[in-house]
Amino acid sequence: MNQPVKNIAFTFVLLLSALGAGAQDIWSLERCVQYAQDNNISVKQAEANVKLSLLSERQAKASRYPNLSASFNAGEQFGRTIDPTSNQFSTQATGYNSLGFNAGASIFQGGLIHHSIKQAGWDIKASEADAEQLYNDLALQIAAAYLNILLTEEQATNARNRLELSGRQLVNTLKLIDAGTLPQADRFNVDAQIAREEQVVVVAQNSVDLAYLSLKQLLQLEPDFELVIEHPQVLIPADANPGSKSLTPLYAVATGNQPNVRAAGFRIKSAEEGVHIARSAYLPSVSVFANLSSNYSTQFQEFKFTGNTVQGATQIVSVNGMDIPIAFYEPEYTVKRVPYFDQIDRNFGQGLGLNISIPIYQNGRTRLSVERAKLGILNAQLQDNQTRQRLKNDIQTAIANARSAQKQLDAAQKTVDATRIAFSNMEKRHALGAINTLNLSTAKNNLDIAETDLIVAKYDYLFKLKILDFYEGKKIQLDGGN
Repeated sequence: MNQPVKNIAFTFVLLLSALGAGAQDIWSLERCVQYAQDNNISVKQAEANVKLSLLSERQAKASRYPNLSASFNAGEQFGRTIDPTSNQFSTQATGYNSLGFNAGASIFQGGLIHHSIKQAGWDIKASEADAEQLYNDLALQIAAAYLNILLTEEQATNARNRLELSGRQLVNTLKLIDAGTLPQADRFNVDAQIAREEQVVVVAQNSVDLAYLSLKQLLQLEPDFELVIEHPQVLIPADANPGSKSLTPLYAVATGNQPNVRAAGFRIKSAEEGVHIARSAYLPSVSVFANLSSNYSTQFQEFKFTGNTVQGATQIVSVNGMDIPIAFYEPEYTVKRVPYFDQIDRNFGQGLGLNISIPIYQNGRTRLSVERAKLGILNAQLQDNQTRQRLKNDIQTAIANARSAQKQLDAAQKTVDATRIAFSNMEKRHALGAINTLNLSTAKNNLDIAETDLIVAKYDYLFKLKILDFYEGKKIQLDGGN
């Protein structure tokens, strides 16, 4: 198969591939971002941290409510033990059972509960801000990966177009060779050019595959997942002017919309509550309690008088030298074990009390806890300063990068315009046989390099603008809007 026929077949395969892709599920940038936020493991971990903070707040609030507990004990005692109902020593095996209900409520804890609830509230806000920051960072990473796919696909398209152009160049060269205008050796130069461009097409397609793989990894999709992204009209905003951006106003806006700055501020508030929590140990604590109890024992017996008397022991008494027997009569009793519920009822007891704990000396533990809490405030403030300084540095870098990318794009566009004119002139001269194929190939290579540099510069500038939009709190989108 000669080269023109191969190019036609290659184009036909690409057309079929494009038609097949059109029937596939298309992923927009917004869908990619939403899918990542719904399925990314790091996002799920951040959401779990938010839920943990909510649970901590609920637990802190629950400390205000009374507590109630019940106890149930049952067993068998052997040897010399104390009967739980009579509190008498017994050597008989005794079965026992005790029941109890205990209730307590905290009245005053030195402000511990109040400040713990407030601290938990600040921790919730901080964890929510951390999750939001993770959403934003992930969206920016996905936008970068998405743009990289568009970049590599455009480079691959240009590589295929250059290959097709070289095919047409080969046809023209063969005509000129047949006409005797060009030497036979010029065909070899074109064949070498086509071979190089076929290699470039393969490399470009590999770059596309790697770019898709990078996006799939961010979305945590399987490598063999058929992912096809939407190809919006990627425009440089007409009003884009990074030269007009300055640090102070952009930093002022970013400090208000960047979640990590808010999270650092919330952690300072949380650390301040930690000092109040530590100081609460200096103050007394007051609580009330109440309890109900009863017990049962197998040795708990009941003696009941029957109303009768029985003759007991007889004693001999000597009266005037005569032994006279005297009989003694005793009341008759019946003995029986007290039933279970009767014992529970008889042994039922109640208790109600007030507990006051006054700290006097705690080996310096409270003082050290307060000092540690104050250091926690200092660390939170330093973290806040570091976060703000990092944000300021990032904004300075983003502005400088955007300005540099704009200049590179302008220079790349001028280079493409100039090399395109030069290549067009070379094509005309080559068609007339005024120059050889090597000169034409050199001009074409220069144009290829310039067009590749322009594509890279365009997407690089667009991404740098999106970073500025990110700091301004604007939605990341690729249609040229803000």
